[in-house]
Amino acid sequence: MNSNQTRRQDYSSIGGEQEFFATPLLRKSIEDSLARIGKPLQGARVLDIGAGECPLCGRLEDAGYQYESLDIEQNHRRTIDHVARIDRSLPESLLAQEGYDLLVLTEVLEHVPDWAKAFENLASLLKVGGHCIITTPFFYMLHEEPYDFWRPTDHALRHFAASHGFEVFHSQRNGDGWDVLGTLLCSTSVCRRKKSFMAYLATLPVWFVHKLLKMFFKSRALHGLIDFQMRYYLGNYFVLRKI
Repeated sequence: MNSNQTRRQDYSSIGGEQEFFATPLLRKSIEDSLARIGKPLQGARVLDIGAGECPLCGRLEDAGYQYESLDIEQNHRRTIDHVARIDRSLPESLLAQEGYDLLVLTEVLEHVPDWAKAFENLASLLKVGGHCIITTPFFYMLHEEPYDFWRPTDHALRHFAASHGFEVFHSQRNGDGWDVLGTLLCSTSVCRRKKSFMAYLATLPVWFVHKLLKMFFKSRALHGLIDFQMRYYLGNYFVLRKI
């Protein structure tokens, strides 16, 4: 897969400035979702879809699940159990198994072209009463290009969930105006258009202000006092239940 950014290796460390605001929210969402679902029954199985390097394996096993992974290609450590696309016909060997108790798709669906087929497959893989954890970005830079297709709203997720036999167990919009503006600043660079002394003089103060603004937003110094209200947020966090 050609990409201008490597896939996330874990959810406990920040992989670059552009991740500063998004990664802690993702980590919190994962922990919150497992707490909401509760302790699984003995032998409960989870399928981590779009698993990449399987950063959630240890956490999901610690939660009590038998872990399996699915992705469109084998990873470097060869720990992907099922190589397939979630929006294509799934292997019979996978469909023939007993349904999973939990499906996890963290920052995956923006890379999936055919949502109708993907949700059809999710419904076929999950037991009745089972849960599906989904996170997707809404305000975030292009990544893993050219396989970056969508920035879905929470309305889109509700629509596809309801159309394929899921109810919304929990949903929320992650990230406020501080997170959006901070992510925007941390995803930009100040550069000279021309290699001239005048361009250097013009760029230097802008670069300095940009750096100070990034430090200010990352410090969250006034986060508790001032609210930046806007119709943007960083990402969606859903827990669906199959009915």
